[in-house]
Amino acid sequence: MKGSKATVILLIIFLLPLFFYLLVKEGTHRYRFPEYYGPKHLNTAGTDTVYHTIADFSATDLNKNEVTFEKYNPSYWVFQFFNTGCKEPCTDVFYNLNSLIQDFSEAPKVKFVSISTHPLLDIADSLTALKNKIRITSPQWYLCTEDSMTTDKLMRESFFLHGNLNDAALNSVFLVDSYRHLRGIYDGADPMEMRRLKDDIKMLSYETKQKEKK
Repeated sequence: MKGSKATVILLIIFLLPLFFYLLVKEGTHRYRFPEYYGPKHLNTAGTDTVYHTIADFSATDLNKNEVTFEKYNPSYWVFQFFNTGCKEPCTDVFYNLNSLIQDFSEAPKVKFVSISTHPLLDIADSLTALKNKIRITSPQWYLCTEDSMTTDKLMRESFFLHGNLNDAALNSVFLVDSYRHLRGIYDGADPMEMRRLKDDIKMLSYETKQKEKK
């Protein structure tokens, strides 16, 4: 009887390291990576999934600099559409984003892009006044304008927002990965949603590192 008990104890001692190794190894697969948004399909070979991709864009920031995917590649992108005439929910979204961006001051690859839906009204003076009101100081955040028809097309076809005059849609904030895939849609006026965005940005970074190891 004593011999049987000793055998069981030795077996447990032998198996414990293996158990903890498997626990840690399998645990790495339990992270929730941000999902992909938009239509997707298999490639022509039927082997890989092709995900919805954000169209190329070119917008001009307050410093008259061009902001594009190519210029800041690779980066993780947070997109928002606004106009200075929109008080609610735009003001809440701006304050929440300004609070969030401070958490990524040491992560220059995280870019925030706010594009005006009323470029004829949102001239440089209006945007500067908005920047000063929200106290935007981060060099990673670009307040931009672009031709209204181009912006409307970008909103509709890439971000699934219909109509650039609907202020009710301007609470939406979008996360785009370094491959220009849409990976998150959030209510920018909700602080809890901004915490989710913060976590998702970190998970995208981790996901990229995991892919680079393969």
